This record gives sequence, structure tokens and C-alpha cells, in this order.
Amino acid sequence: MDLAALKAELLADPAGFGYAPMLAAGQDGTLADALNAVRQTIDINRGVIPSYEIINATTPSDWTALSAAEKQRYQTLTGAGQVDSGNANVRAAFQAMFAAGTATRTALTALLTRKGSRAEQLFGAGVEVDFMAVCAARRA
Repeated sequence: MDLAALKAELLADPAGFGYAPMLAAGQDGTLADALNAVRQTIDINRGVIPSYEIINATTPSDWTALSAAEKQRYQTLTGAGQVDSGNANVRAAFQAMFAAGTATRTALTALLTRKGSRAEQLFGAGVEVDFMAVCAARRA
């Protein structure tokens, strides 16, 4: 973890999460909790998505409207058990299959992200800031 970036985050508080009182009180654990809190305003790319979620998001009428070739491509993409939603080719394939405004395309778009923490937004998906990192950053 980049301690300088963490310190800059805590001092500047660019997203306005209210770090200043916690900093002043030396509440490193509370700061770590604030950085790790999942927030409705932060979207994190999911990357690999289980195929069953894509199948569940596909409406029967949108599936029926697909050509035989598109159905084959859909089955190939979902047949691996997981789909890499970050891959441009995969995203383009699903966009070609399901037109803008269809229920399936809307549902698939919603699957691309999840709500996340400021720590994940700053340092990468799956990253949590612990008490020791906050201590080290404050003293850096």
C-alpha cells in the first residue's frame, strides 16, 4: 500500500468523509473503518462474474429474440462457468447480442459493478486498510 497516498487521502479528505475529527483524536482504528466502509456512492468493477448471474439476468423474451449464432455465442461465453466482464471483447459481444434498452442489457450492465469502499477505490478491489497502515501513514 502506498503510505504517502493514504496520508494524502486522510489529510485532504477529497471525498468529504470527515476524517479530520478522527485524525485529531488519533483514532486510527476508526479511520481504518471509515476507509473500509462500503459506500453507496462508490462503484467497483467486479471483473469475473459467475455465469449463473448472467443467465439469471437474461430475460426469456430477450433470449428468444437472439439469432441462432448469437445463442451459440452466448452459450460459449457463459459455458466456462465465469465471464470476465472487464474484457472488451466480452463486453462488446454482449452489447451486440442485446440491444440498448432491453431488460437483459440493463441487468447485465448492473452486474458490472458492486458497491465498494474508499480503500478499494484508491488502492484496488479487495484491498482493506488496517489499523497499522493508518498508523504508519499518519507518521510518514
